[in-house]
Amino acid sequence: MSGRPRVPWLYRVVRDRSGQASPLAVVLLLGITVLGVTSVVTLGGAALDDTKQASNAARAEHSMTLFDSKVAITALGDSQSQAVELSGSQSGEYLVRDDTTRIVITHKDYDGYGTSQELYNQTLGSVEYNTGDVTIAYEGGGVWRTQDNGTSMVSPPEFHYRDKTLTLPVIQVSGDDGTARSPTVDILEQQQARRVYPNSTSTYVNNSESYANPVENGTVEVTIYSPHYRGWAQFFEERTEGNMSMDHTNESVSVELEAIGGVIGEFRMPNEGGSIEVRGMNDAHNVSSYTLNLTADNHFENMHWSMYNDGTTEDLEFHIYADGKCKSGNFTGDIDISIYYSNSSGSYQGWQNSNIDPDDADSMAQVDCTTDPATMSINFTHDGTNMTYGAIEMGGSDNKWYFGPEIKENNANASANFTHDADRVDPYETDDNESLKVVTNHYMSTLSPRFELTVTDGPGGSERVNEQASGGNLDYTQADGSKYITFLHITENRVEVRFR
Repeated sequence: MSGRPRVPWLYRVVRDRSGQASPLAVVLLLGITVLGVTSVVTLGGAALDDTKQASNAARAEHSMTLFDSKVAITALGDSQSQAVELSGSQSGEYLVRDDTTRIVITHKDYDGYGTSQELYNQTLGSVEYNTGDVTIAYEGGGVWRTQDNGTSMVSPPEFHYRDKTLTLPVIQVSGDDGTARSPTVDILEQQQARRVYPNSTSTYVNNSESYANPVENGTVEVTIYSPHYRGWAQFFEERTEGNMSMDHTNESVSVELEAIGGVIGEFRMPNEGGSIEVRGMNDAHNVSSYTLNLTADNHFENMHWSMYNDGTTEDLEFHIYADGKCKSGNFTGDIDISIYYSNSSGSYQGWQNSNIDPDDADSMAQVDCTTDPATMSINFTHDGTNMTYGAIEMGGSDNKWYFGPEIKENNANASANFTHDADRVDPYETDDNESLKVVTNHYMSTLSPRFELTVTDGPGGSERVNEQASGGNLDYTQADGSKYITFLHITENRVEVRFR
């Protein structure tokens, strides 16, 4: 069969595709262009929306800060009403919520026996601006921004802590729950400065004592239940050193401040086995006075009397021994002063002076034999009395000391260690001789900021002090730092918010 030869298949493919190259290029170019334009429009639109939302939120932050100041003027100032125009947008709205936030204030261990009492438990309410996933909220006198499960503080709440004084003017917000996009708001005073604490008409349940300052026992805990609790936590962390904790399940944060309380200044001597409590003591050797005024139970001869701290890890005993009594208007013996300290290391640190003459006008121990019964004054912060370091000589059976068995069984350290933990202040270098004032300050600083001193009067014939007729004085500088509380002031203030 004759005719033209058949064109190879590869040539036909190349020929056919080459003829379509120009139309295909146009189609591909148009497709790429459409895809690019679509992507630009989509991504650009999203970016534009994000920019608008951020701009709206920024304007709302400014508006809410202004709203915050107007509420403060109404709730805490002299004005009975204020008005403010809030910025907004079509994508955002304002609303009043009465049930979003609650504040609970509790005085824990107010009686020293573990009993707690709620001082205040009320809702705060809030005014919110919502745009997209951003919420700008006024509550508790502060402004908060919450986004992506995180909260930041725009302006601080009405929570003022300074010089161990906590002032809480609680501001409650209520309204008609209405919404508006760019409203003018009227702020109307409903109640101002209702006194919650101190308050002479409110009493604690167990001891019937009124709500009064100074706060002497336990701790004061403030708990905030709020969707913006993380922002409150940030505020508490920055403004206090109290014990702070968060409960993510209940969306709450608590801060706990310790009452200084305890003995400072003059005190009545507890009976044997009773204690005085030292709280909030500065650790920088600022004990200015630790003096005792003891009244004899008949006479002082063979007196073994102590105030001690039996701690979890640290023990301390201030021990007084008298080997004479009053005769013909004079004291016949000397006074022995000893200080024992142990930190559960298996050994102890001991300081002693066994030759203190109470007839010396400059002595740290004085006995007045003109009174009946006789009285003894002891000054553990006396700067002119020398103490010697070493093993303590008890001069009798060990049951006359509270830590007598430990002194008998253990050895004294080779030298006194006056080095505190890294966070303590200890300016003293020591050798085997130090003034009584330095030694007393050192060991009290070691135990600070909180410890107890308990009375023990020696057994049997060595019970020589009538504690009910005795007393003392303990003066010290209170601890610095923002985790202590001495004075508490709580008032309730309420405003109503109306959208026009």
